[in-house]
Amino acid sequence: MTHFILTIVVHTPRWVWALLAALIASGLRQTHDQVVSKPRLLIQPALLGLLSLAGASATFGLHLSVQPMWLVGGVVGLAISRSLGLPRRLRPMGSGRFAVAGSWVPLILTMSIFALRYLSSATLAIEPQLAGDPAFAAATSLLYGLPAGLFAARALPVLGLAGPALPEPAV
Repeated sequence: MTHFILTIVVHTPRWVWALLAALIASGLRQTHDQVVSKPRLLIQPALLGLLSLAGASATFGLHLSVQPMWLVGGVVGLAISRSLGLPRRLRPMGSGRFAVAGSWVPLILTMSIFALRYLSSATLAIEPQLAGDPAFAAATSLLYGLPAGLFAARALPVLGLAGPALPEPAV
């Protein structure tokens, strides 16, 4: 089993590891409090949402078991995020800038999208017939949509489409 996993990792293109390093660096920056512009705050949810949808679509094509399930995953992610009162400690500063509390959530969500893409690609390289399995496509697409919805929830208060983020509870 170890040899099998090592073979997959060794045959992974180098650009994938460079992308992973960039995603980790971006996620780690977000663990610290920062003041950011509105466009900068919105670009990550938009980009990662598009990348997760593109991942599902590139893997399985345009089918009723793919894009609608991705959307369902996104709606579920959005609902989970809003029910938990996320994002927390997001405060408008004026002039299109926002104070954003540091959080590990963006790193975790980014890594989940990366891991899903990596694992689904590896699985399909081993078992290519799964690409035509509607149940596998639907489940994977749903999982792609979930972090996209969680990221989208971060953008709603910035766009004025949701109430202000809740303050961080006192500990």
